[in-house]
Amino acid sequence: MSESPEVRAGLKNTILQKFRARGQSAAVHVRSAYKTGYFWAAEEIQPLWRRHQADRLSVTYPVIAPAAQGRFLQELYPLAALLEREGVQAEFEAGSSATQYEAVLYWGKTVLWRGTCAVPLHHRTSPDGREVLGPTGWLTVKSGAVTLCGERLPTDGELFWDWYGEVVLPHLLNLAGERPALPVFRNLSVNLHLSEPDFALDVLDERVSMTEALTEEIYFGTLDALKQQAGTPVGDRSLMPGRIAPVTISTPGQDGWVRVTLTPWGESSFPPEFTAETAVALPKLAAIDVGALSTDRPWKPAHTWAYARQQAEQFGLEWAIPAYSVDGRPVPAVLRRSTADRPEFLARGVLLTSGQHANETTGPVAAGQLIGTLAASPLPFAVLPLENPDGAHLHRALIQLSPEHMHHAARYTSLGDDLEFRLRNGEPRWEARARAWAAGEVGASLHLNLHGYPAHEWVRPYSGYAPFGFESWALPAGFLTIIRYHSGHERSARRLADAIATRLTNMDDVVAHTTRACRTGAAHSGPPHYELIRGLPFLLAEYPEALCPLTVITEAPDETIYGQRFAMFVRAHQAVCEAAIEYHRLCCLSWAPPPA
Repeated sequence: MSESPEVRAGLKNTILQKFRARGQSAAVHVRSAYKTGYFWAAEEIQPLWRRHQADRLSVTYPVIAPAAQGRFLQELYPLAALLEREGVQAEFEAGSSATQYEAVLYWGKTVLWRGTCAVPLHHRTSPDGREVLGPTGWLTVKSGAVTLCGERLPTDGELFWDWYGEVVLPHLLNLAGERPALPVFRNLSVNLHLSEPDFALDVLDERVSMTEALTEEIYFGTLDALKQQAGTPVGDRSLMPGRIAPVTISTPGQDGWVRVTLTPWGESSFPPEFTAETAVALPKLAAIDVGALSTDRPWKPAHTWAYARQQAEQFGLEWAIPAYSVDGRPVPAVLRRSTADRPEFLARGVLLTSGQHANETTGPVAAGQLIGTLAASPLPFAVLPLENPDGAHLHRALIQLSPEHMHHAARYTSLGDDLEFRLRNGEPRWEARARAWAAGEVGASLHLNLHGYPAHEWVRPYSGYAPFGFESWALPAGFLTIIRYHSGHERSARRLADAIATRLTNMDDVVAHTTRACRTGAAHSGPPHYELIRGLPFLLAEYPEALCPLTVITEAPDETIYGQRFAMFVRAHQAVCEAAIEYHRLCCLSWAPPPA
C-alpha cells in the first residue's frame, strides 16, 4: 500500500491483533507500494545488518520492459548513502525480468541472510501515449508455500490519477481543440487531499513524497497531453496553455478528496502587453528594511526588488522597468551602460539574469549580492534579478502549504511557457522583453544565468518514474555549472570552466556536498550527464541559440531548501559569477585596441 510508515505500522498491528483474538499466529508484512525496494531495505533488512554486523549488502534489481534499464535501481535511492553511513558496502546488480528485488547480506564471504521482495506493478499509458509501469497496491495471502490470494489493490494515488486521466484531461484537450494556438484556460487549480506519504528521510536531506509526485504528475502530465495533441516536441517549452496550479496535501488515514477549478480564458486572443500606466504598481520599496533580509531563505518578490533598488541607489546605477509580466507585474533592471572612454568594453557587457524559473530560489538572492560586484568592475552590465514575477508570486503561495516541495508549477510564466523560448522564437513579449532589452543596452557578450533544480529525488511515478524529458535531473548531483558557447568559442569556454572550477574548489562545504551527492547519485543511475573539472560537475556544449557568445548557467539543488544549505548555494552562485566576471574582464583587456 502507498502509505506512510506510521499508517502501515498501524495496519500491521491491527491485522496481528485480529489473528491473536482468534488464537492464531501469522507473519504480516505491510510494505510500501511506492519505492518498494528502498523501504524493504530500510525497514526490514536494516535491523538484520545491524544485528548480524554485516559488512556488505548485495541487491539485484529487476529490469522489466518497457521501463528504462535503471528504473528500479533509481527506486532504491538513497540506499547507497544509508549503507555508507552505516559502514556497509553496497553492491547493486541488474537482474532478470522477474518483478522482484533479491538481496544477500554478507560478513566477509559468509552469507548471513538472503531474501526477496516482490514489486507490484501496473501497466498504464502516460498522458503523452507512452506505455509505462506504475506502482500499485497488492494483497498476497499464503498458507505455507500455497498462495491463497494474489490481488491488485489500487492505491489512493492511482485512483485519483486514473480519474484525472479519464475525466479532466479529455475536457482540457477538447478546450484546446477549440482554441488552437491560443491559451486554453486562465487557471487550472487542482486541490487534492490524500492519505499518501510525505515526509523527510534522515539521509541526504531526502524526502519521500507521493503527494509531491502527484503534483508533478498533474503539472507535467497536463503539459505532456496538450503537447502531444498540438504536435509540440518534448523538449519545446513554448506551449502557452495557461497557469496550472496543483496542490496536494497528505492527510494520513483519512478519506481522499479533490476539487478541480477551471477558470476560462475569456478573451479570444492573447492578453495585451502592459505599460507603466496600466501595470501593477511597484510596492513602496523604500519602506522595506533591506538590511534585515537574510540570505538563508527565499525572498519575497518585493524584497528582491527593494534590495536591487537600494543597490542601484548606493552605487549610482540606472534603475529601469523595461517590461511587465503577463499579469502586469514589473520586471526591473539595474544597469550601467558602456562609455566611450573605455573602448575595450564596448559591446562586451555582462548580462546577469535570475528567477527565469521562479521555483529556483537561490538565484534572485545571489543576483542582488552580485550588483555590488559588477558595480566595482569596469564592465558595462545589466542585472534582471527576477525575470518571472508571476511565477514567483505563485511559488510564494505554494511554499506556505508545502515548504519543502519543488513546486514546478511555479517554474514557467502564467501563460505556461518558458520565457526564454519566446526569445528563441523571435517573440520577446511580456517578461521576455526585459532580457532582450537589457542585452542590447549593454552590448552583452557574457550571460550569467542563475538557476536551480530539485534538492531531492524528482519522481513521476505514473509516467515512467524518472521525470519524462528531464531524466538526467532526477537525482541531485550537488552544485553544477553549465557553459554554452557559440561556434568558435569552445577554447574560451574551457578556460572559463577551469577558472570557475578553481574558484569553487576553495569552498570546502560546496565541494563536500557536491562530491557526496555525485557519489550517491552515480550509485543509483547510469553514466552521468556531466563531466568533472577539478572534481566538480560541468556541462559544456556548443549552443548557437544562446543570446551571447558565452553563457554560464549555475544550477543549485535548491528546490526547495532553507538555512545553511540555502546560504551556501547563494555563495556558490556568487563565486561562479565572480570568477566569470574576472575572466571576462581580462579577456576584454587582451582584446583592447592599441592606444592611438
